[in-house]
Amino acid sequence: HDDVFINQDRKLEARRRPARVRTFASQTESSRSEHEKEVQKFDALSSSWWRDDKDPLLLMNSVRIPLLQSLAREIDIPDPQILDVGCGGGYLAEELAKRRFDVTAIDPSEDMIRIATKHAEKYPGELDLRYQSATVEEVTDQFDIVVSSEVVEHVPCVTTFVSQCAERVRPGGGLMFTTINRTVQSWLFGIMIAEHIAGLVPPGTHEYHKLVPPHTLTGAIADCGFDVVAVTGLSFNPLTRQWSTSSDLSINYAVTAIKRDFEDDADIEDEHESQ
Repeated sequence: HDDVFINQDRKLEARRRPARVRTFASQTESSRSEHEKEVQKFDALSSSWWRDDKDPLLLMNSVRIPLLQSLAREIDIPDPQILDVGCGGGYLAEELAKRRFDVTAIDPSEDMIRIATKHAEKYPGELDLRYQSATVEEVTDQFDIVVSSEVVEHVPCVTTFVSQCAERVRPGGGLMFTTINRTVQSWLFGIMIAEHIAGLVPPGTHEYHKLVPPHTLTGAIADCGFDVVAVTGLSFNPLTRQWSTSSDLSINYAVTAIKRDFEDDADIEDEHESQ
């Protein structure tokens, strides 16, 4: 098979090749304009990455990494290949690579990719990590795990984005999103206080109407042929600068899911029919 990311032999030279991408115009004019607006917004923030080791998004690795490790155990695939969609300056991708995961990380912002690549150069030859400036719809390979953290609340269409991420997951593989719920609490603490009072994130980072309730996200994931494993609340304490997991989904939360193997489903149906 000529698709190196479906090669079960997992040859080293194949694993280190960049994900293949294609370009095409599938977005409407309005969604393309909205997408470009978001890219420009984060381009303007690119210089702030890796400058503050107390950045809440960087500190979020303390809860994101364990959730991904748990998902990797759930799918039970040795040395899973991970696609990080909307990687920004590389906070999550680089830490995953340090944990010996094989990571491909993409972001539509070329400025972000330059920042991420430059920082990873501090570890020459140590990381199995590839960065590419691309959108998820341009990726033609599949991966064992696809993760998109703090991205879905910025996309023009949640269901389309979830579907595009889901298509990049191999059968039996895992999918994880982290995002912000659309509640009074998220407006007060996630936008008004975090952005405009405490300065934890730059003003204008989030737009309330684009925040995503858990039922919307889990529904879109299930519609793509996934079983949702867990919906986990993520809480940030601005005084201690620490993240923790909880059952509170009112602000930040994570969703992990596993793609059903339709061949296994067909085998089960055949068994039932033969009985």
